[in-house]
Amino acid sequence: MQSGPVSELVGPSPPSLFVGKYGYPDVRAGPSAVWIPEDSEAASLTSGDPADLFGRPLEEVAARHANLVTGGSVMPVDSTTSPGAMLETTQEIAMAEKSVDVELDFARPIMVGRNPTFDSMSTPLGPSGEVLRAEVVGHASIPRKVDSVTNEDDLLAVDAMGELTEASIGEAQISRLLSSGLLGREGSRKLVPTRWGITATDDMLSKRLWDRVRDHPSLDKVLVYEATYLDNVFHIILTPGLWAFNMLEAWTRGSVWTGTGKVLGDWEDLEPRKEYAHQITGAYYSARLGVLEHMDSMRRSGACLIWRDIGPEYWAPVGVWLIRETVREAMKRAPRQFDSLKHAIDYVAPRVSAPDDLRNSWFVKRGRQMRLDSFA
Repeated sequence: MQSGPVSELVGPSPPSLFVGKYGYPDVRAGPSAVWIPEDSEAASLTSGDPADLFGRPLEEVAARHANLVTGGSVMPVDSTTSPGAMLETTQEIAMAEKSVDVELDFARPIMVGRNPTFDSMSTPLGPSGEVLRAEVVGHASIPRKVDSVTNEDDLLAVDAMGELTEASIGEAQISRLLSSGLLGREGSRKLVPTRWGITATDDMLSKRLWDRVRDHPSLDKVLVYEATYLDNVFHIILTPGLWAFNMLEAWTRGSVWTGTGKVLGDWEDLEPRKEYAHQITGAYYSARLGVLEHMDSMRRSGACLIWRDIGPEYWAPVGVWLIRETVREAMKRAPRQFDSLKHAIDYVAPRVSAPDDLRNSWFVKRGRQMRLDSFA
């Protein structure tokens, strides 16, 4: 298909959908489909989970989003009680486990094949427009557990997420189901803006894990894990003791989104935080999920400090899945072991962009205070 204006699109939905937040509680919701240039192959662009592209170059990852055309119409968030044709199509796509072909008829022509737009929070954005008709072409393959959970009218969303995770349904599909109003008890289901849905999924899944992790025996060593992807450098420190989590994030000098190095941080102590992590935002919850998954797999409890340096080569933010998957990648590797938090900090500090901020972080000060308290 040539670039330029199009009034209709027939193509694969990875599967993917989008629910906006502007105008809430009336939001724009609808499916997304891949526009495939004539000189491109569809296979590399049709994945329902962007994490499937983990390890690929930034140009390829950004292209996946740039060629994703989103259509929709404005509807109340409680439309789930009596969904119209647009929402029914969107929900069918949300339930699909793999690519499904869709037809989109736009109210006005949209321009395809142009460069995407970027900001520091969202994934790269392809074209979008109001859709008069959206229809799934052919058969959508729906996992049995997804069909069962979405048809259950007395299951809390958090419990539904737990069942889906245990059935190996990934976060990308779970957040699609939540956003399209398919999870929760009958009468309380609502459309959830996509960005909120991703964070809510990470938050609820990590809280379920925390309920288990806190009962495991404590670590007996300080462990340091490391991983880098797309100029995002992660250092993850696990320590013995009661649960605490502190994430620090630095857009380093010369990076696209800031002219000077600036360190942001959020934390929680003893239990998961109730207030939104306003500094780190969605990345906080994605990172915490990866950490708690690993601690649960080790059958160990403890506390965690994460430092993330974001360098100038990360010119197109591609979504918080990058944080979740890079943390998971770090946790697959053999950690360095230290006898104390001080020794671990002495190792990590010279490797980060702002060593003094690390040494004076809430987590490190907390560790010093705990040691003083133990002698009281």
